[in-house]
Amino acid sequence: MVLVKHLSQYSLITLRPNRSADWLHNKWLMLGMAIIAFMIACAWAWVGVWMVFPFAGIEISLLCFMLYRVSLRSYHSETLSFEKDYVHIQRSTRQSSVITLNRNDVHLEMTESAQDWYLPQVTLVTPNHNIAVGEFLNQADRQELYREIKKMGVPAWRHHWWKH
Repeated sequence: MVLVKHLSQYSLITLRPNRSADWLHNKWLMLGMAIIAFMIACAWAWVGVWMVFPFAGIEISLLCFMLYRVSLRSYHSETLSFEKDYVHIQRSTRQSSVITLNRNDVHLEMTESAQDWYLPQVTLVTPNHNIAVGEFLNQADRQELYREIKKMGVPAWRHHWWKH
């Protein structure tokens, strides 16, 4: 999701991953899957195949772990602040870092594959840094991000200029 806010002194672009379910919905999914898996395990145990219980536990444990990891990653965000002379990039991860670039040195690049085998890469480039932004966005949001940064007056360059 790309949110743009124009203020008097600067413009903000906030990037967030698309999230179809929040943590509460994921917990309900885990509970429902655990009930179904343990009902199936109880049915097999009733027949005499009691070794199904440990595998049902492993299955539910892996599902819960993976849902937790995916949900955790879906709460990351990036904020791009475009001022008159500087561009600030702030990432909300465990090490919340702020990267400041001189706006006169920054240009925007979009790298795409020839047959669209992977998502396009949006990068802010200076002589000293190549900073990929919006790595968690889908293709439509990455293209929207490219257009919005281009509207801010940042010079843009596209590897496959004939596309789109």
